[in-house]
Amino acid sequence: MTKFTVTVSHLVEVDLDESKFTPEFMNEFRENFYPFLSVEDHANHIAQLKVRELLMPFIEGYGPASDFGISAEVVDVSMDTILKE
Repeated sequence: MTKFTVTVSHLVEVDLDESKFTPEFMNEFRENFYPFLSVEDHANHIAQLKVRELLMPFIEGYGPASDFGISAEVVDVSMDTILKE
């Protein structure tokens, strides 16, 4: 049996309307979903949803993506494979 270790990297461009991420929204999101402290945390979350093909027009915790100006696009995928013997 051959074993490989494969690193898969996705480059994702995320757009969002930072003005929607008010202190009130951030507090409510932390209380109900994840302990995100910054808009960057949200961008990372949105990117991983996109990569996992879970980014929908309605996003739990945000509502309609368009209300938050949320969109994401995978712009590059790279892979590095290591053969382990």
